[in-house]
Amino acid sequence: MGCLNMSDISITPDKLRALATAICRASGSAEAEARIVSENLVDANLTGHDSHGVGMLPIYIDAVQRGVLKLGMTPKVVSETAATLVVDGQRGYGQTIMKAATDMLCDKAAKAGAAVLALRATHHIGRIGAWAEQAAARGFASFFAVDVAGVDAKVAPHGGREGRLGTNPICLGIPVKGGHPVIADMATSRIAVGKVRVAFNKGVQVDPGSLIDAAGNPTTDPGVMFAPDGPTGALLTMAAHKGYALSALAELFSGALGGGGTIASLPPETRRITNNAIAVAIDPAALGTADYIAGEAARLEAWLKSSPGDVLLPGEPERRSRAARAASIPMDAGNWTQLADLARSLGLDPDSYLKG
Repeated sequence: MGCLNMSDISITPDKLRALATAICRASGSAEAEARIVSENLVDANLTGHDSHGVGMLPIYIDAVQRGVLKLGMTPKVVSETAATLVVDGQRGYGQTIMKAATDMLCDKAAKAGAAVLALRATHHIGRIGAWAEQAAARGFASFFAVDVAGVDAKVAPHGGREGRLGTNPICLGIPVKGGHPVIADMATSRIAVGKVRVAFNKGVQVDPGSLIDAAGNPTTDPGVMFAPDGPTGALLTMAAHKGYALSALAELFSGALGGGGTIASLPPETRRITNNAIAVAIDPAALGTADYIAGEAARLEAWLKSSPGDVLLPGEPERRSRAARAASIPMDAGNWTQLADLARSLGLDPDSYLKG
């Protein structure tokens, strides 16, 4: 292990994309697939969501090597109507499947005024906000609900002491003509599992109220989620019973209404991340509000920001992070070590991507 692994590093977005692409290519992905996956992961790093960035690659490549993440898959249409679309992700890379499926959803919404997508059985689809951004770029408002099945349940139901749910994110986005879209993307757990992993790699504590240990006691130690032997701890839901209710409904919307199965029907012994999703795209033009939204959004922003303090609209922290990280993305030593070790195992020289 080289000396570059022993401290935090920084790397340009282009170099990080190149390294991530090379890792995907070395594990068997075609160029187009590798590029889409790497662009999505690095964009998550740029937005400040390192939990969904290139640190996911060791998990992804392990799944590829175990044969539970299938390469080269495309969305398979199971059924469709003028305004509905059911897609099987065929256990492919969630980034490539969801990118294509979101475009298919928007195509239907453009014709019908609104459309619904049910996505089944795909691998991890990454930062959900990316897909709301994709829809907003085409002028559509959107809603996404996602479940996480096929792996150990990481989130305890409200009042419970063991994990029974995934982080089950919910995302809403609305386009603003001539301005930035307003997008809220959140796990229904207090924090995402990936943020616990980042804290563990950094050797820092998580915020109080985020975790319980294996005995159900409150803790700030991220290590309780990564016990090599024996029971692990669990994440708590955001906003206590309210977050739990949202998580359960996200599970039912994506896994039951969408037809992909809930976490209760896909046992963790399968050891593969399975995301099911339900998504809705709405064309503001069909409601006659495409221009109206911009004025109301501006008035709402001014009203909210008239409150003393530093008030941000949803999506604004990500834009600030993109600006701050445009030239250089920081990576903690633990995260870089895992990525570098993965690269070396595939015959790549990760240190060369830090040069120049």
